[in-house]
Amino acid sequence: MIHSRLLPLVTASVLVSCGAPTTDVAPTDPPPTEGGAIVFAQQQISAESGDCADDGPHCATVQVDTLETLGGGNSAVRENIDLYLAHDLISRLRSFLPEEHASRANTADALAAEFLAQHRAFVAEFPDSPARWSIEITAKARYNTASVATIDITEFAYTGGAHPNTRRRLVSFDIASGNLIGVEDLTTDTGELATMVENQLRADRGLGLEDDLEAAGFWLPEGGFALPDNLGIVADGVLFHWDSYEIAPDAMGPIDVMVPAADLTEIVSPRFW
Repeated sequence: MIHSRLLPLVTASVLVSCGAPTTDVAPTDPPPTEGGAIVFAQQQISAESGDCADDGPHCATVQVDTLETLGGGNSAVRENIDLYLAHDLISRLRSFLPEEHASRANTADALAAEFLAQHRAFVAEFPDSPARWSIEITAKARYNTASVATIDITEFAYTGGAHPNTRRRLVSFDIASGNLIGVEDLTTDTGELATMVENQLRADRGLGLEDDLEAAGFWLPEGGFALPDNLGIVADGVLFHWDSYEIAPDAMGPIDVMVPAADLTEIVSPRFW
């Protein structure tokens, strides 16, 4: 069974539809407006196998809570954000399917249905396996002003194996242009920014400037410490993120480094705050 819905970010009512997926907007939604911060709505999709109702060992679920723009900015900016979010969601769902199955589904609803079908096929082949599969994808507006919209996308998935997998992606959009904001858009002094992030990482981990990061368990590229492309502008500064296994073993978990906005005034434009 798959349920889909679209509702304003500020509402908390629940509307459930059975059968064919549907999308609904509450009748009290304000019309889209131009200018200012982006107005977001939540778009929710949920799907589950029949075994879930009885809390059986062969339950499979897909839960998506993503965003769609309703107003703010301008139409080109909103379209760019919506296209990014839609493409990101489709790519994530496709990554859990064999290529021949992923390529024949073009919507999130259809991909969720394919995931449940793959689970049913697995259970049919291995009926004694307690195969509880799940995908949870959530997109939230982390920081939202007339200048910047930062979206925090998290993913949790388990399809068998020793442990579930998690991923997180931070993306910031320049509301003036609709473009993604990368390191080069933040500053022309990327070397100084890298030094600041490295020093903050050391401070967070109780390491001095003379301590060897690799000896402390971190994995570094040949040239030494490098900035990730996973970053977001937030109210307090710039947040840099590495998923597990990207810069350190899984035992160290995902790693976040926050560089305060007050420390960035000489190399990053203040317009972001």
